[in-house]
Amino acid sequence: MGMGELVLLALVGFFVIGPERLPGAIRSLASVATRAKEYAASVREQVDSAADLAEVRRQLDELREPLAEIRSADPRRAVRDAFREVPEAVGQPEPRVRVRTRSRI
Repeated sequence: MGMGELVLLALVGFFVIGPERLPGAIRSLASVATRAKEYAASVREQVDSAADLAEVRRQLDELREPLAEIRSADPRRAVRDAFREVPEAVGQPEPRVRVRTRSRI
């Protein structure tokens, strides 16, 4: 809003509201404008926070796949497979490998 528009609004307010109530109306209007600015700043802050949260979620999703692979890893199978690969690499027959596990009570 330019200066001319403010002067026009003041003149219209002066004639419509009256000179006695005009200062109170201006204070009320200023209060509403201040609250609107605070609300807009709050919304902007929440949107920025949500954008940061989305970035964190994306990074967590990138980490979940390797973690799932680690959790699903079977060390006994890995050892058994490694023992099977060695004789194949040197051209010998495959030995029988038995992995003992502790019995759970």
